[in-house]
Formats: sequence, structure tokens, C-alpha cells
Amino acid sequence: MEKTGKLFLWVLCITTCARILLAAVIPITGDEAYFITWAKYPDYGYYEHPPMIGWIMWLLSFSNKGIFVYRLFPLFCIPVMSVILVRLLLNSDRNRAFLCGTIFLLSPVSMLNVLSVNDVPLIFFSFLAGVFFYRGLKTDRIIDAVFAGFFWGCAFLSKYFAVLLAAALLIFCFATRNRRVWKSAGISALTSVPFVILNLVWNYNHCWTNITFNLLFRNRNLSFDILSVLVYLAEQVFLMTPYLAIIFLRKKLLWYERKSVELFWFFFIVPFFFFFFLSFLKNIGLHWMASFYVFFFMSIILLPVSVLDRAARYNFYLSMDIVFAVIVLLSLPVNVFYGLRKYPQIIMFFKPQLIADEINRNLDGRVPASTGYTEASVFSYYCKRDFVLMGSLSRSGRYYDFITDFRIFDGRDFLIVSLSESDAEKLSNCFEKIRVEKIDINGANFFMIYGERFIYNKYRDIYLSKILRMYYTVPLFLPQGRNFFAERYFPELPSF
Repeated sequence: MEKTGKLFLWVLCITTCARILLAAVIPITGDEAYFITWAKYPDYGYYEHPPMIGWIMWLLSFSNKGIFVYRLFPLFCIPVMSVILVRLLLNSDRNRAFLCGTIFLLSPVSMLNVLSVNDVPLIFFSFLAGVFFYRGLKTDRIIDAVFAGFFWGCAFLSKYFAVLLAAALLIFCFATRNRRVWKSAGISALTSVPFVILNLVWNYNHCWTNITFNLLFRNRNLSFDILSVLVYLAEQVFLMTPYLAIIFLRKKLLWYERKSVELFWFFFIVPFFFFFFLSFLKNIGLHWMASFYVFFFMSIILLPVSVLDRAARYNFYLSMDIVFAVIVLLSLPVNVFYGLRKYPQIIMFFKPQLIADEINRNLDGRVPASTGYTEASVFSYYCKRDFVLMGSLSRSGRYYDFITDFRIFDGRDFLIVSLSESDAEKLSNCFEKIRVEKIDINGANFFMIYGERFIYNKYRDIYLSKILRMYYTVPLFLPQGRNFFAERYFPELPSF
């Protein structure tokens, strides 16, 4: 085996072990806890996003409920993607193919990809869709185009950013003006139609919440901000790695190097510029563009071996620094962060069992609840019981509206765990009596709000009516289907 092949295998083993270590020591995140809540209620759609991550979490929940088990999917995806990447590029140049695989494994996109969030299935299935479409162009086999459409459908049911992959393919079709390319694209599109229909049906029957959340609620305060552009470019330097970012600019965005892997170049460059222009109006999350970076690491196959070898070396040092920094950060005593405004949230993630034990000791038959979806999800995971999201008007975490029926709690006693004492006053009208107990966990204050005899009608008038207007009133430009929220709480309204 070539020297580069042995290097790839060694890096594959080392990075897999390093990522397993990270997956074992990083505390559960709010999104992961929220998606675990999804997994308890299998459905063909969810509030913020399509259902794929909920399905994956549900499948993993049968073996073990530990967070490490839930992270097996991202731990599995990256090594598999790297092997497929190398095998696909071997026909171009063996040494370069192994080096591209090595660089990908050592990139921040791979090393930090240990959390079980919906970006992971998006990355994995988008990659497989691109691979099979590329194979279809080489083999002219219909089955490859069918698989490409199938995996794009899976990516679409993971996160709507998959639409950018479809847009890149369309631009590629126009750029090549090749009938075979259009034929394969058409077959792939037809194969993906059932996935799109499934999502549309769910949205039609659930107030179009995916559409309104992602297109309306998240984009209400768009404004020109040059700082967000600079942040976006800095994020790309980090994801691309500084050395390859310099090469990317020097080589004029790899325009002359795209050649035989032009498809992958389009899959990267179209999302790259889409998010670049969008960054003039809003902040772009670091993980948004990460989903398409595997195609960048495939596009560099035609760079000189010396450049790829140097990139692999730099990436090794960068990846080891990342792992070391994360381990050191997690090893610090939590009181190091005392004084920070979000110190209670830090305690919630680093010492969750202490809070969970305190909650369980004080429940005494009360309904467990919290005022934030992150807290409700994390406490639900560690207390091993379902929590209710109460008094929240946030646009996020509203899947709790789907799985909670406040009518059945009328007259019940509640224990509401909050990070803010003021929540007691906000909820005081919804109970006959309310009292607050402050508890100290490692210097962080948490508030146990004891609500006696819940008054459902008051809660309906104060909170549920606002939630209906804010999140479950379908825009006029969308067809009106069922409105589960109105049917449940406001059946008297004539429009429903």
C-alpha cells in the first residue's frame, strides 16, 4: 500500500478514537435533549424541522438511553464518508485521493462532528446523494440516479438546507448543457418527490409550522450588518482551515482545478455564495455551511500533492489542538465560570444530575414543568420523566405544544423549575396559590416554583390565546388545513 494509504488508515483510527473520546465527555446539549424528546413521540414531522433526526434518535433509543449511544450515528457517519470519498476519488489519482480523505478526517468539520443533531443526517445523506449522482454520470445507470434522489429525499427530511444541493445541481445542469446530466437529474427529482409530498402533507395538517418557523419567524429582523459578513468569512477560514483558505483564494476559488470533479465543486460553491450574500442580512451559524464542506475536500483532488501533503500536516496540528482545547475546557472546575451571566446554564449542563435529584426529591406527585424548552428537555432527560413547557412564548421549542394538553392538568399542582424568579409572578394568575423556593447548586441559583391548583381557563386566556395568534395562525398565502392547536383549545372559533 502507498505511503499515503497507510497514513489515511492511521488517521482514520486516530481521529475515530479522538471523536469517541469527545462524544463520551461532552455533556448533553440542549438540541440533543430536545431531539430525544422528539424520539419519544415518533411522527412524520416536527415543529421546527423535518423528522429525520427524530427517527434516528428513536431507533437508537431501543438499545440504551445514554447520550453516548445517541451519538453513535455521527460517530459512524464520518469514517464511512471518508472511506467512500477515497474510493470514489481513487480513479483520479491514488495518492491525492488518500490525502483528500486524510484532510477531510482532520478537518474541524469532522473532528467536531460528534453531537447528535439534525445537521449530521443532512451532511451524511447530502454526501450520499452527491456520490450516487456522480456515479450515475460516470456509469449512465438509472439505479444510481434513483439512489441519488432517494438520499436527497432523506437529506430534505433532515433539514431544508438540502434545497441548496438541489439548486446547485440545477445550476450544474445549465452549466454543462448535457442531455445525460438532465436525464439523471430528472430521474433523481422524480425519486425524491414522495419525500417532498410527505413533508407537505405534514405541514398542511400542522399549520405549516416548518415553513413559518424557517421562513418567517427566523427572518423578521433582517438588516444590513457588515460585521455578520466578516464573522461568516472567519467561520469559513476555520472550516476550510487557514492554509486551504489561502490556497482557495490564490487558486481563484478552485475555478481551474474543478475539471473532473466539477459536480462536487458546484455542490460546495453554490451554498458558499448563498450564505455569503445572506450574511449581509443576518448571522450565519457556523454549522450551516459545514453540511457542504465534504464537497470542498473532494474538489481539492486536483491540487498538487505537495499542497495536499502540507494541508494534511497543518490539519493534524489543528485537529489535535481542537481536541486538547475541548478536553481542557471540560476539565476545568465549573466555578471558574462563576460570575458569567449564563453561569446557571453552565451548571445545568455540567452538573445536571444534582438539579435533577433536587427536582425528584420535591415533586411529590406534582406535574414537572419548566419555562424554557432547553431546560424542559434537559431536565426531562436527567429526571427520567416528561416535563411540561409552561409560560413560554418563544418561537423555538414549540413541539411541546404538540405533545402537551393543558386541559388535563386543570386543578393539578405543579413544580416549575426556572432560571428566573420573575417567572413566578408571570404565572401567578394561573394558580390559586404560588410560592418560590431558591436552591443553590454550585453557586448558581435555580428557582422551584410551587403552583397549587392550576387554573386551566386562566392559562388558556393569558398564554394559549397568544400562542395561537403568534404561531398557529396560517398565513393567507398558504392553504388552510387542520389546526390542531385551535381544535384542542379553541373549538368555539368559527374559522376552525
